[in-house]
Formats: sequence, structure tokens, C-alpha cells
Amino acid sequence: MDIRRLPLWEGRNATIMSNGESYAVIEDQGEVLIELSNLIKTGARVNPLALPYFRGTGSGVLSDPNGTWYSMKETLYQAGGAYFTFPYPSEERITSNNTYWMVRRYGTEEAYGGVWRLSTMKSREEGNRYELTKLDYLSPDNPFLYTLVNIRNNGDDVLEGSPAFNAMLGSPFFETGVFMNTNGRHFTCYQRGVRELAENRLKPNLVFEDLRKAPLLSGGVTDASLVPIPTGSYDYILGKVPSKDKTGWITVTNPNMMSVLLAFTPVLDDESVFNLENVSITENYLGRIDAPWALFDGGTSQVSSLSVGFNSGPKGTRNMALIPGEEKKIMYALGFFNYDNPRISLGFYSGECHSDSFTFKRTKSAMHIKADTSFARIRKLYTDLIPRPEEGE
Repeated sequence: MDIRRLPLWEGRNATIMSNGESYAVIEDQGEVLIELSNLIKTGARVNPLALPYFRGTGSGVLSDPNGTWYSMKETLYQAGGAYFTFPYPSEERITSNNTYWMVRRYGTEEAYGGVWRLSTMKSREEGNRYELTKLDYLSPDNPFLYTLVNIRNNGDDVLEGSPAFNAMLGSPFFETGVFMNTNGRHFTCYQRGVRELAENRLKPNLVFEDLRKAPLLSGGVTDASLVPIPTGSYDYILGKVPSKDKTGWITVTNPNMMSVLLAFTPVLDDESVFNLENVSITENYLGRIDAPWALFDGGTSQVSSLSVGFNSGPKGTRNMALIPGEEKKIMYALGFFNYDNPRISLGFYSGECHSDSFTFKRTKSAMHIKADTSFARIRKLYTDLIPRPEEGE
């Protein structure tokens, strides 16, 4: 196990966490996870997360010589990787992924030997006053980076938001033939945003149950769980985690590499926890033609990617409300690992979540991966690091 600070670009630093197999690199700017790598079967270390060509390396977009090129999309200066968004995506307000965080402490946890990192950020913006405390934990016995975010409303008014976790995947992991599996159901496709120049492939505003039978805008259905050759399309899909399930999960499998990226989040009956009960998928198959995805608005798309994660509602909505002084916790985990059975490359028929693992099955073949799906370790660690006032602080 290893954890240490790492200087990156101009005035930008990061923390690297490792359990010997998985490397996690978290940048202070926007708290973006820019690497979660592992060794694939051929011996190469692969980072499945995307770092698009337009990602900035300066201290900020406003001081960058090319800052005007980003126009009204300043958050794209930290685009790519995996990140948490609160209160909602915005260019006009201070959000969790467009500001600088302070790393407060980091170290090794005693019970299991995992490494942890504690960071905070505060927004003092009028009408947008809040504080985030974020704990990241890398376990020694499984490939997942676990994250707990505590949100506190420091303002005098109700704070509304739509928190989300998103992981943007890119080459070499993301390629034609990659496929997804999830326990999400009741899928809906949404039209592109007002500021997005793109064309939909899937028909918006229809509910469908099977991701493999998504309605096409041109008629018929398509397998939206499979990455096709570039279609020049851009689609945002949302699915609900079934009410009977205690965990929301989504996998992305690369059969050529025999590797899997797995994201999951708990659905707990706990008033102190805000559950992210939607699975989100963004399929950008060379479909975004607005700058900086293209060199100019209406130009040739330069970026193809697949984004997966969890949120509390469609883009532009507000699904969370915190009264002054109220706190809520959000948790999620992301892991990248290999499998041995080549039949898994044909796809899963079912996925099962247990308290200490996941099992993915295809007829008589199965893949097991150890995981703390109850988030018991990180919840205990958070309590130990930040005791409540009545406990002595």
C-alpha cells in the first residue's frame, strides 16, 4: 500500500494511491480522478478514464492564454476522468468540479491496511453556500476506490441541487465492441442540451426496459449497451435502480482486453444518506460538434467517449433539498480489473450483488469480484476521522 502527494502541471497537484495492483490519481483541481489503472493480461498498465485533448494544464481557464477558446464551457478545462458534481453542472456558480479542493489529511487505515485521503471545499457564494468533505479509500484486498462525500448547507436558505457521479471513458479501453451491463431499468433517452451541438441516434422521451432494445430516432431498435463503430451521434440515457435492490451498479467490459470497469453505489434506508438511484449513460460516438469537442462550433468532432455513473435525476432538474445546517452523505465506488474466463467476453446473463462481492454469470460461467458493497469500511473510517460533536469534538 502506498499514498503520496504528486506535483502535476502549473500550480496543480494530485494524490496517488496504490494497493500494488490498482493506481488511483486524484487531482486537487476539481477533485477529478484522472487515473484508475491496472495491468491487463498482455502486461500493459491501462487507464480506462478519458483525458480529452482539450483538458487544461494551467492553474485555471481564466488565466490560460487560450482561455477564450473555452467560451462559456469553463468546466471543460478539467474535463475527463471521474468526478462528483454538486450542486449541479453550472458555468455561473461554484460547483464541486470547477474549483480547488484542500487535501486535509491522508494515511493508512489500521483495521484492513487500506490507504485514505480526506479533502474539503467550501463555497461562500451568495445563495450557494455549502461545504463538502470527501473521503477516498483504496482497499488492499479489492480493486475499488471507495468515496464518501458529506454535504452541508452553510447558507440561510434551502439549498437545491442534483448531485451526480460520472466517469468518462476513453481510448484504449473504450473502443468498438465494448459492452455494458447494469441493474438499471425503465430507461429513458433525453434530447441534447441547449448548449450542445449534436444529433441524437435514440428516440427521446420514451421509456423502455431493455438497454439492448433502445428505440431509434429513425425507427426500429438498436443495442444501446454495445459500442458501435462511430455513428456521429450523442445520446444521454437514464435508468432507474430497481426499488428491491440495495445497490445500483453498471459494468463496462472490453472483450479484447478481458477487463471490466465497475461502478456501484449503495441504496440505503438511512436518513443521513442521499441515494443516487439513477444509472446514467452518455454515448458520444463522435457526435459532439460544439467547441471544444470540435475545433469550432459545427466542426469535426475530435472526441469519442462513453460516460457512466449515477445521479438523482435528469440534467437540469433539482432533486435534492437541504435546509440550513442540514447534512447528507453520498457514496459510490469505481474499480477496474481483469477476468480469466473468455466466455465472459460474450456478455453476462445476470449480475448478483452480495455484501462482500459481485457475481456475474453467463450460463455455467461466472466471474466473482470482492467488494464492500455495504460501504461499511469507509463509513466506519469517516466516523473515526470526523467524530460528531457529541462524541467529543
